[in-house]
Amino acid sequence: MWDVPKEAALVAADADGPFELVAFDNALSKAGIAELNLVSVSSIWPVGCKIVKMPKLEPGTITPIIMAKISSSTPGQKIAAAVGITMSETSHGIVSEYHDIGVTQKMAGMTVETMARNMMERRGLEPTKATSISSGHIVENHGAALAAVVFIR
Repeated sequence: MWDVPKEAALVAADADGPFELVAFDNALSKAGIAELNLVSVSSIWPVGCKIVKMPKLEPGTITPIIMAKISSSTPGQKIAAAVGITMSETSHGIVSEYHDIGVTQKMAGMTVETMARNMMERRGLEPTKATSISSGHIVENHGAALAAVVFIR
């Protein structure tokens, strides 16, 4: 079993490419996480977890991540992805993910924070802080946008 994370980095990026997968890989590279083995985890923010700057990790490191991502092959289409975090001084928090077509990066960030607050309140928990990170992209050929919580240690 893995330990409860004590630190996490928030990353976001967008990119274009000659194929959707290449656009997504380009966005991963811009976010600084393309060389990691990413393991998707669900949306619980651990008690006491601190947000830190993304460190340089050894290529191949198995890395827990909560990610929102979107790709499109429709030139001119606006896409956005965001993750929002609600934290509490008395309990764990919640991370929410959101991606959509036709929304701005700012709207994605606002939406995901509202979602995270709602999810926390529905659990009877009191959010004391909310934050988000988002990316937006207007597709040229094939585009991708992503936002992620990367659990470090």
